[in-house]
Amino acid sequence: MGNASWVDLLLEPRGIRAIYGEDPPTLTAVDLHDLVLHRDGPRATLRLDLAQFPRKPPKKWADQGFNVVQVQLTLVDVQHLSIAGWSTHATLDLEINRTDEVLSLRTKNGPVILSIDARWLVLSHLQAYRRFP
Repeated sequence: MGNASWVDLLLEPRGIRAIYGEDPPTLTAVDLHDLVLHRDGPRATLRLDLAQFPRKPPKKWADQGFNVVQVQLTLVDVQHLSIAGWSTHATLDLEINRTDEVLSLRTKNGPVILSIDARWLVLSHLQAYRRFP
């Protein structure tokens, strides 16, 4: 990906930039909760926990003791998708690149092998919660 962040590939990155500022989170060691496929679009939505919590979280998050940010990334106009493997604990490194008009999301390791090519990447949901050790 070079110096570009996956945040730069989002259709609308303002929400996550407001939370993380100049220090965008990586897609390394994310915890994948689910992958939902929609025929409308067609779309694929990944719900995952980011490994990095913002240095200066919103006051309401800090007040509630939240320590994990969960996002939903939706790939729109899916042109290719393949998945192999699934697990109750899917900690993965994801990589997203753009070549011309196509975004490619790939897993780099972990129990799930995922490959999705699509036209658009949307941050469809952003929330935080408290994970207990």
